[in-house]
Amino acid sequence: MRIGIDAHAVNGKPQGSRTYLLALIEALARLSEDDEIVVYSFRPEETRNLLEAKRLEHRRVFPDSARLRLPVVVPALALRDRLSLLHSQYISPPFSPVRDVVTIHDILFETDPHLFEGAFSARSVSLIRRSARRAAMVLTVSEFSRRALLERYELPPEKVIVTPNGVDRARFRPMESEPAGIRKRYRLDGPFLLAVGRIEPRKNLPRLIRAFSRARQKLSRGIQLAIAGPEDFRSGEVFQEAERQTEGSIRFLGAVPDADLPALYNLAEALVYPSLAEGFGIPVLEAMACGTPVLASPRGALPEVGGDAVLWVDPEDEEAIAGGIETIVTDSSLRDRLRKAGPERAERFQWKQTARLTLEAYRRAAFDTPRKGC
Repeated sequence: MRIGIDAHAVNGKPQGSRTYLLALIEALARLSEDDEIVVYSFRPEETRNLLEAKRLEHRRVFPDSARLRLPVVVPALALRDRLSLLHSQYISPPFSPVRDVVTIHDILFETDPHLFEGAFSARSVSLIRRSARRAAMVLTVSEFSRRALLERYELPPEKVIVTPNGVDRARFRPMESEPAGIRKRYRLDGPFLLAVGRIEPRKNLPRLIRAFSRARQKLSRGIQLAIAGPEDFRSGEVFQEAERQTEGSIRFLGAVPDADLPALYNLAEALVYPSLAEGFGIPVLEAMACGTPVLASPRGALPEVGGDAVLWVDPEDEEAIAGGIETIVTDSSLRDRLRKAGPERAERFQWKQTARLTLEAYRRAAFDTPRKGC
């Protein structure tokens, strides 16, 4: 097969879908020696440098605006490059000369629209629905998201396949010694809790900040809350809440380079992730792989990821979050248990398995499903 992957998100801001693309393409290139993989991105040379796999063909896709790129340019490239199928994320071309596979990580924008106000237009939602219905196969990353897709979009069960995210255990692992230079680079002199993710309403950061400040009164006053992630919609609410707290207690690290994340997880007292809704929750998996204790909310797909290797708290109860923070910082037996359970749990999530399941879906899409028109 000649497999085309629309990877334009690789050239964008750090987020779960970007992590997914980079890791999946690497794993597919190692697994699928008999297939040819064509990677489409805005900046092919940058993409080539991000991917270690050499057995890839890189093509430039344009323009940035999807209004011309999706209906015209992408189908033309698929024809020119003689693809067997095209794999997109969320939105695929309205017409394609080849079979389509689409990954829809979640549809929280439909099931929890109040958390996405101003982020998804009605047109985007409509295009995602159409893409799911047109595609030969729909991939998603959790059973939680699969159930939502089946119920909301009324798709045939055999068409929606779960290909869970993985974690790179060579990078995300317990470190024997403290990484040099990281504390100085991010001005983290003492103990800190770490929150990772885009700064937007779903991450529940205002409640976390207030709960942390409450817990800090009973913990060491030198402990900080470090928030790593790029600004997103309605991020101003988070910064305003942080300004109300003790000066220096909340640190915003910005969009942290991928190379620095393992060290930050290892240095943190715990990952705090009281999200209001998640289709997967990659930071929880990465932190567990590093042996970092994790506090999270049992919302969406997070229980599928964390199992019994996480301390669960109600994300809408600030007292519960504060109490959880106190416990995860001070309870040595709990910390020891989570440090041991995390890497064992993370071992279940491997990108090579994600690639294997994805490749099986490609073969079904290319050879086992009837061809659809536009």
